[in-house]
Amino acid sequence: MDLHKDLRTQEVNALGMAVATVLRRLVRPLMGAMSLARLEEILRLVFVEEAERHLRREYPERSAPASQMALLTGVDTRQLNRLRARPGYGGDGERAFTSNMTPTTHLLDLWSTDPGYLDETTGQPRALPVFGDAPSLEALMRSSAFIRGVTPRSVADRLVLSGAATEDGDGRLHMVTEKFLPSASSDVEGAIEVGFHAIGRLVDTVITNLERLGDDTPRLYQRAYWTNRLAPHRHEEFRRRLTALMEEFEEQGTGLLTDMEMKIESPSQITAGFGLYYFEDEGRQDRSA
Repeated sequence: MDLHKDLRTQEVNALGMAVATVLRRLVRPLMGAMSLARLEEILRLVFVEEAERHLRREYPERSAPASQMALLTGVDTRQLNRLRARPGYGGDGERAFTSNMTPTTHLLDLWSTDPGYLDETTGQPRALPVFGDAPSLEALMRSSAFIRGVTPRSVADRLVLSGAATEDGDGRLHMVTEKFLPSASSDVEGAIEVGFHAIGRLVDTVITNLERLGDDTPRLYQRAYWTNRLAPHRHEEFRRRLTALMEEFEEQGTGLLTDMEMKIESPSQITAGFGLYYFEDEGRQDRSA
């Protein structure tokens, strides 16, 4: 199914209501932090960028026609030209974010598995100085083909801020966790990046499965389960037991990712993975969303 061409009026309405449901949850944390005008500006820019990407697929041999973009977006060509001339227009921030996350995860993986970076007695990751010859963070970045233009000091600060490592008084890094997941209370920016990037991936899966309705293409795995009748006195037990189950699968899933991930980068490679999350809604009064 081509969602751009095959949706009937009632299906377009249903999709609009679904988008409003997602937007409602995204808008709530913005209250008092971002104006409606700024949000509209972001939405307009993203809408135009995605329209241009869509038309580039239809017209691969030439630039997207302005008249076709105006028809797709409902924005006149003069405003389109203004938006397209803005600094940073068309930049793929999501791709940049993914490329930044993947090398850091690989870095931690090497630190926790490479014999040269493990303590001979305990088998645990060694404490590393930020700079210098191996074993050091700088040398580890070189051996892992880390993205260019990023300094060892920047990576060290990010690892500490994310809670993946600590730094002692001598400037040596100590690994805390092998997983790079910004979640420390001091790393709000990192937590926002990771959390909302995960939302985007889930939306991609939903849209892909909608597009595959009615044909023989296998759909991507997508499941969600919940109950509206959880007893309050069993709330903590339920959360604890379900979290334990997800952590067990997480261990298996990340192990599979590590086993199948190539050690070198290639243009033909694809991005693939899985996500796990727990949700709850303690109040039942507000059912508007």
